[in-house]
Amino acid sequence: MTLSKLTNIKGIGKVKAIELLCAIELGKRVNVERKKINKKIRNSSEAYNYINSKFLYKTKEYFYVIYLDSKSNIIENKLLFIGGLNECVIDIREIFKHAHLLSAASFICVHNHPSGDVTPSKNDDIYTIELIKIGKLQKILLKDHIIIGNNKYYSYYENSKLMF
Repeated sequence: MTLSKLTNIKGIGKVKAIELLCAIELGKRVNVERKKINKKIRNSSEAYNYINSKFLYKTKEYFYVIYLDSKSNIIENKLLFIGGLNECVIDIREIFKHAHLLSAASFICVHNHPSGDVTPSKNDDIYTIELIKIGKLQKILLKDHIIIGNNKYYSYYENSKLMF
């Protein structure tokens, strides 16, 4: 919901709309912080549930990486790239740079398809293969690559497309 949409509602002025948006943002932040505490990612469904709220109402592609320690506890999640309506150019070096800085043992890539179709694109497949190869060399494994759209997801791991 945007400021202009809220102020179009009868009885809500600019100040009240700003207060509402602030309250919503605070709620999101508290929820995210609560999820961070000793959060372990054991499967694709847990990863999806952990990060899905970051993709609500997005009209562009957003690419997040969830960095994990050796026991699959979340170290941090980072928004690394923002693209257009149907494409997001990623720099694989950035993904591994942050993995090294955080001393991550593994990571999960998550991005959305604003169209709602969670079918992997050819570029999704190419990037995933590259991430697997580089991860093997650097001993920082890609645990999953998840595509989100319309309250559903596609997991490379669940679809047996991650070959370790």
